[in-house]
Amino acid sequence: MTTATEESYLEIIYMMTAEDQSVIGARLADALHVSRPTVTTTLRRMVRDGLVKINDGKEVQLTSKGQSIAEYLQRRHRVVERWLTDVLGLDWAKSDAEAHRLEHAMSDEVAELLNKQLGYPTTCPHGNPIPGNAKSVSVDSKTFQLDQAAEGSRVVVTRISEYAENVAELLSYLGDRGIMPGANLSVVEVAPLKGPLTLKLGTRIISMSREVARYVWVKKSE
Repeated sequence: MTTATEESYLEIIYMMTAEDQSVIGARLADALHVSRPTVTTTLRRMVRDGLVKINDGKEVQLTSKGQSIAEYLQRRHRVVERWLTDVLGLDWAKSDAEAHRLEHAMSDEVAELLNKQLGYPTTCPHGNPIPGNAKSVSVDSKTFQLDQAAEGSRVVVTRISEYAENVAELLSYLGDRGIMPGANLSVVEVAPLKGPLTLKLGTRIISMSREVARYVWVKKSE
């Protein structure tokens, strides 16, 4: 039986891995709001329990057991997020935190009935694939992080990463500016020395830091 703490780690590791991000202790500490020694202790326990393994480069990887549990948790979480936003009309920034609370309270039967009622959606409101519903949970090879976009390019938002240190704040910030899956953006300017990006969405001009932009996944407009 996994603990709530272990499940939180599994979900974060799963999300990072699905985006081909290197999973190391420091990044987990930032995302989970805990100290690095705490991460080390928890990972040691998870290795013992057969949930994760750590390679020679100190990168954390899910075992088959850990992967199975993480997919189960993310499936429930993302279905609940979709229900909260599509049916109940909850703001997409609040849906993530609410889903974390509700996903552990409902039975498998109720979770699957919700999934069926929603028509087996392939993504959550933030564009992330739902395991078991979507054909693939890996990042499309044609997508890339917004902070890598070239000046003068036109892109469309595909998904928002949900493992940022302050997810609700990030989603609220992006939502208020219309940076959501399907939004078409023009990259007006990329400031030097890791400066901000100047974006155009419709008639609106938006300035965005590189740090925020790396959580926004896009692909080139057709």
